[in-house]
Amino acid sequence: MSLSRRELFRWMGSLAVVLAVPACGGGGGKAMGDSVFTADELDALARFADVILPEDDQPGGAKLGTVAYIEQLIAAFASTPPAIYGNGPFSDRNPIPDATGQPTASFPTNDFATFVELDRVAKASWLLFVQGSAALPGGAPNEALLGPVVALEDQLKAGLDAAIANAPQPLANMTADELETYFNGQPEAFTDLLIELVTEAAFAAPEYGGNPGLAGWDMIHFEGDSLPLGYSQWNGTAHVERPEAPLSTPNPGADPEPLDDDVHQLLVLVVEALAGRMTT
Repeated sequence: MSLSRRELFRWMGSLAVVLAVPACGGGGGKAMGDSVFTADELDALARFADVILPEDDQPGGAKLGTVAYIEQLIAAFASTPPAIYGNGPFSDRNPIPDATGQPTASFPTNDFATFVELDRVAKASWLLFVQGSAALPGGAPNEALLGPVVALEDQLKAGLDAAIANAPQPLANMTADELETYFNGQPEAFTDLLIELVTEAAFAAPEYGGNPGLAGWDMIHFEGDSLPLGYSQWNGTAHVERPEAPLSTPNPGADPEPLDDDVHQLLVLVVEALAGRMTT
């Protein structure tokens, strides 16, 4: 199998949207720029983002908003309510339908750009992740056994600084292959954290700071939020489906990126790993 890292993200990106992204975010607030990372750290962060999701004919991790997403997540508790969970149900990306289900020229306000209050447990959990043990009275619940939780900003800066300091040559002088090898040799906790954050930045709703111009969604052919237009509306007599996105009939020829042999093999591996079985 010869799937590249980018192809894997492209095909599995929708899963990332469903599983990883809705429970996290920054957004809504002002990006913090140089007040978070030094110029060298920003450069390393952007280069590593492009290792995780390389640029080709489409933008890589850096251009998909990794830095802005991370900085807004770090600043999430600077606003009230905290900029963690976007509101709903509508963004301003889809028009309001008329009585027959057809789009009008009217759009709702963007509810996604405002945020909801966190309950006590969610607030404590997110404070620990973003700001570490010091943000909670008494520290982390298991601090006596596991040690304090390190703030997200401190984890990232420590990992980036160590990578810069220990590099055999400046990161800017490394080839793409050398940079990938070097990134893969960093501590697993650091690389796993960056992979998670780059994925979230690329495929989250743009209100969270990444996915500029919906470029991440375009890359994986994800249509994003559909309301209030939706795909099927009740007109008082019957459901009216959008002809370009039917729900109950086939839409032949509409697949923008049909499965090839490599992707089919990937799906077989995933299904078998989950103790399933491919029947076709």
